[in-house]
Order: sequence, then C-alpha cells, then structure tokens
Amino acid sequence: MNSPNNTEYVVFELIKEYLKKKPFFSIEDIVVFINNRVKANPNINKNRIECIIKKLIKKRVLIPGTKLMKNNIIEHPVRNEIFNLIKHTPSNINEIMKALNIGSNQVLWHLSCLEKFQFVRSKKIDNQRVFFKFDLDPKLDELHFYSKQNVVKEIIKFMQGQKKELKIAEIAKGVKKNYNTTKKYLKILQNLKLIKIERQNRTVLFCLNEDKYSEVRKLINEG
Repeated sequence: MNSPNNTEYVVFELIKEYLKKKPFFSIEDIVVFINNRVKANPNINKNRIECIIKKLIKKRVLIPGTKLMKNNIIEHPVRNEIFNLIKHTPSNINEIMKALNIGSNQVLWHLSCLEKFQFVRSKKIDNQRVFFKFDLDPKLDELHFYSKQNVVKEIIKFMQGQKKELKIAEIAKGVKKNYNTTKKYLKILQNLKLIKIERQNRTVLFCLNEDKYSEVRKLINEG
C-alpha cells in the first residue's frame, strides 16, 4: 500500500514526465493524464492527485501555465548566470544586461521565471527595480544596494581618511562630485545610520559612524 509520501512521489514523477511532452499545462489536463496512468492503483484518485498538485503549486514547486518546475528552473545556463550574479550582487536590469551582454527581453523573461519560483525578489529603490536573492533579509536591501554605488564608496573612503567632522562642501570637493549629488548621498547614508551629524551654530557637520559601518559590512558579507 502506498504511503502519502510515496503517493506524492508517484504524482511528482508523472508531472515531470508530462512536462517533457507538453510545453504548458492546466491542472485539469494534468489530473486527467496522471489519473489515466494510475488507474490500477486503488490508493490514488482524481481528488488525491488534484490535492497533491495544488500543494506543489502552493509551495511554488510548480507553476500552472508553464512547463517549468522548481527543480529545473536554473538548469538553463543564462538563467543560472543571472541567478548567480544576483546572489552575489543585487542588481537592476541594466546591470544584468551589461554584465552578461544580453538583451532586455531575455533578461526580463528569465527574471520573471526566477521570481515566480521564488529564487529572487525585486524591490524599487531610487526609481530602479533591483533584484535580490529571495531569502536575503529585506531589512538589508538598501544597505546592499547603496553600499555598491561608486559615489557611496568614494564618500565613505574619503570620510574614513579625514578622521574629523566635515562640511558638505568639503566632502564634495574631496570626492570630486557636485554639491547636490553629495548632499543627496549624505542624506541616504544618514538614513541608513552610516553617518552622524553634528551642528555647530548654523553649520552641519558630518562624520562616519564607524561602529555602524563595521556592523553593516559584516552583515552584508554574511548575507
């Protein structure tokens, strides 16, 4: 007699067989296919098959309307490259296109597949759709995104070297960026608690929050 786990295994294997022949599927079609194949097994009926399929869909192992399954989603070489890139460096669409030298339509299709099966997720940051590894802590999204920006790296490096409180104009001159750009990123770094501000009369001074920066670097490297 089949155990529930064995029943699920039988259904799962038949789904894989079906998808090798059919490019797309509906639940109704695949239930009929599996039911016809297991008629001799009294422990499996249409209701049981449908329950198992719905369970697989709920777990995002299977997506209706596509031949893809979670266990083969990254077998495609380009999709695998995209996933590995995002795992190491959260990226937007343009960055992925440039890194892998592929077109936007191809990138969007593979990202759609990776999102459906919860390999990656996306978030809008600074008017960009940025893709992250699905299980990366969402609290770290902005830190991951901004910490790789060149202007942010330059500001932090400059402030580390100065070892004192600095005016916006001094930082702008040090990193060779215009005043407004520098001000924008200092505000972002302040919101991320990576820099601290002090006020002397009407003058606002900035300094790097060394303890927080060390903590963040550790979190990002571990993530």
